[in-house]
Amino acid sequence: MTTNRSFTAPIQFSMCTTGLKTLPIEEIIAEAQRMQLQGLEIWSGHIEDYLNRGGTLGELHALLAAGGLFVPAISEYTYFTKGLEACKEDIALVQRAAEWAKALQCPRIRTFAGHIPSREATSEQWDLVMEGLYEALQACKQQEVALAIEIHNNTLADTEDSLQKLMTVSSSTPANADQDHTVNETVPNNGAPLELIYDGFNLFVDHFDQAYRLGILERFYPVISHVHFKDYHWNHEDWSKGEAVSVLQGDAGHAAILDKLLELQYTGFISLEYFNERVVELVQQSLAELSIYIKERPPRTPSPE
Repeated sequence: MTTNRSFTAPIQFSMCTTGLKTLPIEEIIAEAQRMQLQGLEIWSGHIEDYLNRGGTLGELHALLAAGGLFVPAISEYTYFTKGLEACKEDIALVQRAAEWAKALQCPRIRTFAGHIPSREATSEQWDLVMEGLYEALQACKQQEVALAIEIHNNTLADTEDSLQKLMTVSSSTPANADQDHTVNETVPNNGAPLELIYDGFNLFVDHFDQAYRLGILERFYPVISHVHFKDYHWNHEDWSKGEAVSVLQGDAGHAAILDKLLELQYTGFISLEYFNERVVELVQQSLAELSIYIKERPPRTPSPE
């Protein structure tokens, strides 16, 4: 797909529509086109609303294509740990989203892994999330799309150890409570279309330092297919006092994350993710900052042989 914005790196930029839930997808597409984004990460609720108003997936795909917009992910709010019946409902939501993704030529579905921190999860909740992810993977595999777990605080995908455990889910063998949930240094995922979405800010709010956050990026890079950027002037004691700012002006150190992505030769999308009344303004400011930063970043000197 032809893109609009000319960056000096192959990274492309999209916007999460989760922060604009009150707007119809047509207005968001127009805004994204005006900002010369290359993609939209679409909340499943926006697709459902469009279809309920009489639109079709084919028409939505045509609208996106006309705006030069690729869909790097469909964002679904699924957890798999809220009980057996809720887990079944989550699997059904992923199945529906996977069908939508295939029609929109979107490569992956975003999911959460659990609704509580990994340190608080019971063995029963771990079993449930592993089994739920396995079933969700099967649904995605049928549509030839991937399932991507977002690295997120207050979920089971919140530490290096918990991520290692989650990545043992296989698309070819059922999750089993008796398995030894460990992975080797290359983070294999047994051929499963299971991916990770990296969000450094979500690790920052859990007090992990920059070295740890970058270490997770490098450690799991083989299965990181998508990235979220957002930032704040943050108040760890009272989250309600955090002030959303553009991504290179906040406290989570996104310049270092971007440097690491460029060093690793990342070629996917970064989705800008904000949730207040200044979503469009913050996305636009962030795009301008990122464009300048990438263009002015000194070329990396190759290491001596």
